[in-house]
Amino acid sequence: MSKKIKLTAFLLVMCMMVAIFAACSTTSGNLNTTPTDSTAPTHNSGSQVPNAKEPFTVTIAQGSDPQSLDPHRASGDIGANVFRNICQNLFFYDENWAVTPVLAESYKQISDTEWTVKLKEGITFSNGEALNAEAVIWNFKRAASDEFPRQSFTFKNYVSEYEAVDELTVKFTLSAADIFFIEHLAEVPMLAPAYSEQIGEEAIGGNPVGTGPYTFVSWEADKEIVLEKNPTYWGEEPEIDRIVVRTIPEAATRVAEMVNGTVDIIMNVQFESTEMLQSAGNISVVPKKMNRIEYIAYNTYDWAGCPALQNKLVRQALNYAVDVQAIIDNIMGGYGERASTLWRSDYDGYDEALANTFTYDPEKAKAMLAEAGYPDGFDLVLMTDVDNHAKAQEVTEAVGAYLTAIGINVKVQVLDDTTAYAIIVNGQEAKQCPPMFDWNWGGKPNLYESTLTGVLHSGGMSSYNVVEGYDAIIDALLAETTKEGRAPYIQQLQQLMVDDPACLYLFRLYDIYAVNNRIDWNPINHYAMLVSEMSIAK
Repeated sequence: MSKKIKLTAFLLVMCMMVAIFAACSTTSGNLNTTPTDSTAPTHNSGSQVPNAKEPFTVTIAQGSDPQSLDPHRASGDIGANVFRNICQNLFFYDENWAVTPVLAESYKQISDTEWTVKLKEGITFSNGEALNAEAVIWNFKRAASDEFPRQSFTFKNYVSEYEAVDELTVKFTLSAADIFFIEHLAEVPMLAPAYSEQIGEEAIGGNPVGTGPYTFVSWEADKEIVLEKNPTYWGEEPEIDRIVVRTIPEAATRVAEMVNGTVDIIMNVQFESTEMLQSAGNISVVPKKMNRIEYIAYNTYDWAGCPALQNKLVRQALNYAVDVQAIIDNIMGGYGERASTLWRSDYDGYDEALANTFTYDPEKAKAMLAEAGYPDGFDLVLMTDVDNHAKAQEVTEAVGAYLTAIGINVKVQVLDDTTAYAIIVNGQEAKQCPPMFDWNWGGKPNLYESTLTGVLHSGGMSSYNVVEGYDAIIDALLAETTKEGRAPYIQQLQQLMVDDPACLYLFRLYDIYAVNNRIDWNPINHYAMLVSEMSIAK
C-alpha cells in the first residue's frame, strides 16, 4: 500500500474517532449542564442503561384527561387514579375501610378539640425535601384555603390553630369538636411545599411532587400521562416500574385495546362488553359496588329558568315518573342498587323504608303535575356528559324519555366530561347550569358529611339546591359532636329528601373493571387504584 493511501486511511479513522468523541462529549455536556435545583423533581433514568431489563409497565386507560393533578384541587377518580400514586396522606383506608397510618406514625386526642399527630421518621419527598411538621401544616393550610378554587371535597377551614410541637409532631386545635377528624385528615395528600411554591399555584396541577412510590414524568394532553418508580421512595419498593395512563374517550376502543393487550386495566366497562373481554382468556372482569349514588340534580335557583322545579309536588312527580329499576336492568345490566334518597345503606341511621319510597307510577306523576298547576307539563333542559359513568348518556336519555311520557318537553344536552364539570362544580355564580343535570357523588362508608356539604347544603360545590329546610337540618346535624346527638337530624334529613326532594334519585353505581391477568390486583380489595399494591402475576 502506498504512503498516500495509508495516510488517507489514517486520516479517515481519525475523523471518525473525532466525530464519535464529539458526539459523546455533546451528550454528556447536555446532561451536565441541564439546570438542576434541590427542589426540582428527580426521575429514575435506570431504564436507559444499556442491557438493563425492560421496565415492567402497567397501562391504564381512562375516558378523559384529568382536570388537574393537584391533589388539593382535583376531584373524582380520573385525577385521583394518577396523583394518589405520587402523593400520599397522613392516613388512608384499608380494604375494610379502616383508617390506617401512612405518613403518620400515630395520633392522640388530647381533648374534644385538640389532637396531635406524630410523623414517621426519615420520610422525604421525591425531590429531597423533608416531610416534617411544617410541611404538613403547609399542606393543610393550603387545602383549607379559599384563595384559589378547590374542586375536591374541601378540608374544612375549622382548624383554629396549627402548631409544630417538634420536627415530627403536629398539634391541631379545632374550632369545634369533630367526631370524624382523623377521617378528615385522611382527605389531604401531601405536596412538597418549597417546590410547589417555587413553580406556582397553577403549575402544581401539571407536575406535582409527593412522597409516593412514583414520580411524575410527562403529560401529553388528551393522550397519556407517564409516571416512573421513585428511586428514593421511603417505603417498600413496588414491583411495577412504570405507569402509563392513556386517555381513550371511546368505550369500544378501550375494550378493543384491552383485548389486543395494549392496555392492562380499564374501568367503566359497559356490561355488553363483559362477554367479549372474558372470552379473551387472559382478562379478569370484576364488578365493584361503588360508594357513589347516581342522581339527576335539580337546580332550584330563580335564575335556572324553570320555576316548576321550585314546586315540591313537581320534584316528587318526577321521581315517580321514572322506572329506575328498568334502567338498572336494561341499561346497566343489573349493576345498580335502587335509591330513593342520597342516604346510602352504609351510612349511620339508614332508613330502608324511606329508601324505597319512589316506585314507578306515571299516572301518579301526571296527577301530581296537574295538582301543582302543570297539567300540560313544562320545558326542561337536562344535561349529561359522556364520561360521568359507563352509561351516563344512555341513562340520562332514558330519564328524558320517561319525563317526556308524562308531558314534559325535555331537551337532553350532551357535553364532554371536562365541559360539564366546569359548568357544575363551583359554578353557581356563573349561572350556566341548566335546570337538571346528571351527576353522581361518592364518599367513604359512613363518612356522610361530604354528601351533606357537597350536594345537599346550598353552599356545596355541586349543589344547586336552595330548597328551604336542608341547610338548617344539616347545620344542626354537623354541630352535634356525638352519634347519638346526630341521630334525630339524620332521620329528619332522610324524611325531607322524600317529602321535598333535592334530586331525582336513581341508583348506587357499580363500576366494572377489566384487568389483564399478567397483573395480580383485584379492585374489590382496594379502595383506590394504587399501583404499588399491584404485583406481577407469577
